[in-house]
Amino acid sequence: MQARHADVVILGATPGGIGAALAAARRGRKTIMIEATPYVGGLMTSGLGMTDIHSLDAAGSVFREYASNVLNHYIETYGPESEQVVHCRQGLRFEPSVAKTIFARMMGAESNLETIVSHELVSVEKEGDSLTSITVRPMGGGSETVYRADVFIDATYEGDLAAKAGVPYSLGRESRDEWNEEYAGTLYQNFRTKEVLPGSTGDGDDRIQAYNFRLCLTKNRSNQAPFVKPASYDRNDYASLTEDVSAGRVKGFSEVCNTVMIPNGKTDTNNYHYCLCSTDLPEENQDYPEGSWAVRDRIVKRHREYIQGLLWFLQNDEELPEWFREDSRQWGHAADEFEDTDHFPPQIYVREARRIHGEYVFTENDARRAPGLGRSPIHYDSIASGDYGIDSHATRKREPIGQNIALEGFMAIGFLTEIYQIPYGSIVPQRVDRLLVPVAVSATHMGLGTIRMEPCWMQIGYAAGVAADVSLATRRHVRDLSVDRLQDELLADKQVITYLKDEPWGTETSKAVQYFGARSFFPGYEAHPDEDVTVAQASQWIAISRLLPGGKQLPCLPATAAILPAGADMGPKAPKQEPTPEQYWTDQPYLTAAMARRWSQVAARVMNAPQGEWFAGEKETVTRGQFLNALYGFLRTARQH
Repeated sequence: MQARHADVVILGATPGGIGAALAAARRGRKTIMIEATPYVGGLMTSGLGMTDIHSLDAAGSVFREYASNVLNHYIETYGPESEQVVHCRQGLRFEPSVAKTIFARMMGAESNLETIVSHELVSVEKEGDSLTSITVRPMGGGSETVYRADVFIDATYEGDLAAKAGVPYSLGRESRDEWNEEYAGTLYQNFRTKEVLPGSTGDGDDRIQAYNFRLCLTKNRSNQAPFVKPASYDRNDYASLTEDVSAGRVKGFSEVCNTVMIPNGKTDTNNYHYCLCSTDLPEENQDYPEGSWAVRDRIVKRHREYIQGLLWFLQNDEELPEWFREDSRQWGHAADEFEDTDHFPPQIYVREARRIHGEYVFTENDARRAPGLGRSPIHYDSIASGDYGIDSHATRKREPIGQNIALEGFMAIGFLTEIYQIPYGSIVPQRVDRLLVPVAVSATHMGLGTIRMEPCWMQIGYAAGVAADVSLATRRHVRDLSVDRLQDELLADKQVITYLKDEPWGTETSKAVQYFGARSFFPGYEAHPDEDVTVAQASQWIAISRLLPGGKQLPCLPATAAILPAGADMGPKAPKQEPTPEQYWTDQPYLTAAMARRWSQVAARVMNAPQGEWFAGEKETVTRGQFLNALYGFLRTARQH
């Protein structure tokens, strides 16, 4: 048996795993990423070409880098004014083959990163609560290898490493009452109107939302591979569609299979949300999360052949109108995609499997507006932001209770979902040390309903890789590391830990504004960085910062006499009756540059920070952004000392 050692070992070459691997390797850590399949990139290289994120506004670091690489690919290949550039939507839509190329390039640039494919997890070793090694072997058998590491990261969709290491986890759905989640549990929803229908009890159960494959189809005859009828074809799986078409509920191929355009005339084809018989296969994935690879392979085969049969049915079934079959015959598989798997995506879409029990459980309410705030709840230990409406695919097949309107479990509440923060505690598992879990995160079924998007997982994975590096650098368990230090590193890499719509991404000031946004400095999604800061607000921010790590020595603002520089004209003599403090600050509420300069000089001496002109500029007052930038600089200096 061979034994190897690395600083960081990652199981799962999903986008979350790739994000973690890039973060650790770029920091000089010897990193090994192990994948059970022959494929790298998870769903982003297996058909999910329309990334589930509303925009790049709440995204940063590695996903921005990836999207930029996609955009540059289409610009360089086809020209800046090309249709391909338009259709790639700033890098948010891409062909599977392009995703594969870009991931390979990003990973290949890292000399500290080694990727091993087609190996399965066999066992783990622990010393007390600490995970010390994992043993893997080639899929199908072969000699085993033991990998020892200082930090392990489980980036599998299924949470396999966490489960093997003894981390407690959940499967299925919580009840409505368990976490006070309004839309949890058994639910029938009219997907068009969002009306909750009779039969919605809110009861919890062990049901798993449906899986499918994300197909890459095209109407381009010169680049088409035909749909193939599987040997296991069963018309009964799809017969209900004939009635739907006859009744006018389904008006064409793209109302059975949701065809979203990506560059070069191709699609990311998903389940059609309003169709009750589409590419999802509810109820037939129940054994997948905890199943052996043999069990999983059987389930994957069933899903693949079910979808192949559906495509054949839509083009050929004689009970469908000729116009419908003719519409369906326009489509075929993109012949230049997935050439080694008969043009069918190699990986099934595991939307949800195990969810670990972590130091924090992310729920529906963490992605909804918080009471008393103009935003979602604020998390002090935020490591990333997410921006996608909570949803879930069906957990039951078509049944009479749905009245041709709804499949049980199929729901979406994007209209209630706000941009949210992802707390570090949600990737830190209970009971097991030296392990982070950025994909099968600690969340309820409803909470995972928004986190489970690849751009989000990729950024959480990146944060896990940075956390591994901080753990090694400070010789502290990932459970015990300084969140402030972790956030400093993430912000330096332009990660978004607090979305603020009036602070541009990637600026020097944005680091400070995001850091303090995670500390409740702003009640909504606006920081107003260009507005003048009042003395009252600056004083309050200093008072709060004095309680933060490294901030206990921060001086208070100087006395009011220091507002004007020495020798300045004090203006008219004071009135006979002195003004009240309220009257004084009503007339002179804003922090002047002179006052801020004196405070910063004192703070620099106290914190042993470099002397400098912290508030340069011609204005007599200081903006909120300027002040927070200086305050953040002082705190960072203190932490470094």
